Amino acid sequence: MKIKISHVKFFLLLLLLFIFPWQTRLIYQTAYIGNNFWEYDSLSLYGTEILLGMTILLFLIDKLHGGFREQFIKYFNKKRLAKILIIFLGILSLYLLASTNHAIAWQYLNWVVYGICLIFIILESQLSFKKLSLYVWGGGLVQAILSIWQFFNQYIPANKWLGMAVQDPHQLGVAVVEFGSERWLRAYGAFGWPNSLGIYLAVIFVLGVILIRQEKDDKYKIWLLIGQTIVLFGLFFSLARGSWLAAVVGLFVLGFKKYKEKIFWQQIGVYIFTFLILLIIFKPLVFSRLDWNNRLEKMSLSQRISQWSEFQQVFAKNYLVGVGPGNYTIVLHGIYPKHSVGNLKPVHNIFLLFIAEWGILGVFLLLFLFYNGKILNLSFAPLSVLLVAGLFDHWSVSTFTGLIFFCLVIGLSTKYIAIDTKVSPE
Repeated sequence: MKIKISHVKFFLLLLLLFIFPWQTRLIYQTAYIGNNFWEYDSLSLYGTEILLGMTILLFLIDKLHGGFREQFIKYFNKKRLAKILIIFLGILSLYLLASTNHAIAWQYLNWVVYGICLIFIILESQLSFKKLSLYVWGGGLVQAILSIWQFFNQYIPANKWLGMAVQDPHQLGVAVVEFGSERWLRAYGAFGWPNSLGIYLAVIFVLGVILIRQEKDDKYKIWLLIGQTIVLFGLFFSLARGSWLAAVVGLFVLGFKKYKEKIFWQQIGVYIFTFLILLIIFKPLVFSRLDWNNRLEKMSLSQRISQWSEFQQVFAKNYLVGVGPGNYTIVLHGIYPKHSVGNLKPVHNIFLLFIAEWGILGVFLLLFLFYNGKILNLSFAPLSVLLVAGLFDHWSVSTFTGLIFFCLVIGLSTKYIAIDTKVSPE
């Protein structure tokens, strides 16, 4: 029985890592402003959320029979875990009671618990860093292929089973790049917005650089490198400036640590060559995206500036414990009741968003957890990508998929060093 559970739990974990970008969900409580659907006040159950719940349950059942790995116990002693758990659950209860909308806070806190469980599952799992990362990367490769098709098709059909909405560049509200009289659709992948896709693929791209370095078989290196160029295409067609910058920062982090390795610089040469070809072919789109005098870019910049003022007003509602997890846009709606759905968005900065929703107490809680749990390795390049991209977007802490992905990267950042070996995965 134990062997069967072990096989099933590992299968479910790897399946989750591969398919979790897909947004299939059941919206069981729908919110509207006027006749427009309001995402941030609606309650949903994701397909991957169910899969993650099943994985967590099987891991718990298996641990009740077999106990935790010796390496895991050495790294996370029982006293430390008990102290963190008691404080953590107590403070989460406080946040639930203090939140403006209890239902949204409850949903978000469930996501937080799921994410933390995923971190510990990754750390405790007997699956290697390399195998876990390969499945994550494989899922990203699928998203990149889908993104390339979307860009050249210039239309995304709806598919409720895959969680994809229709995206037509001729419709207002769709993410496009304007060039002259033309409107070019940016790639979405399976995500709700191109910036989300860009952040995800930027992390996948940098993770792929690490996988190629670890691979000893030259044939597999070539296949991985081919896959990496496809991922780079997908990242390019997201036309997400912040994600491009974050990917470059991730490469700099790797280069700073591995500047003597020939394989790393060989990869960089291939990537630069590929990007230059794309830049030459799609130069008008790139320069339009970087032109702050462009109508859409001016509008985007204006919205980002106004969000700073909005953040200040939301944060002022409760400095100590914030307005509640997931409650930012709900409080914002109370401050600006005449705002349309399109203007009721979380501030495009994960650090400001976290401070507004969790307050000063949340900042101290986060520092306490990571200091005592030792589950954060800031030198891990994919994590650096997420943090840099988080300066320009909110996806990695405002949505279920983004939050779980953040926790997944945190788990991978510590997995190799803490559990498997003392040698860095990079």
